[in-house]
Amino acid sequence: MILKIKATNKNSGEVISYELEGDSDAGFFYEGEHMQEVADNKIREVNNNLILHGSPIYTIRSGATETLDSKSFDIEVTAE
Repeated sequence: MILKIKATNKNSGEVISYELEGDSDAGFFYEGEHMQEVADNKIREVNNNLILHGSPIYTIRSGATETLDSKSFDIEVTAE
């Protein structure tokens, strides 16, 4: 499954958009790296919010869009 991630920083308004590929059992990857091992600090911070219990990445179905509100980001997850 491919997840399109769009995260808006609540403080600066900066928008970060990227894709994760994988599934909830095997894990998700960003450009071949496990989502928790990404070198880019901003993307890793968003990913850290996505792995928390109750995150939509564990339950989202293809074609759906879910949102996640964290302390620093408003995160939109769209599954393809």
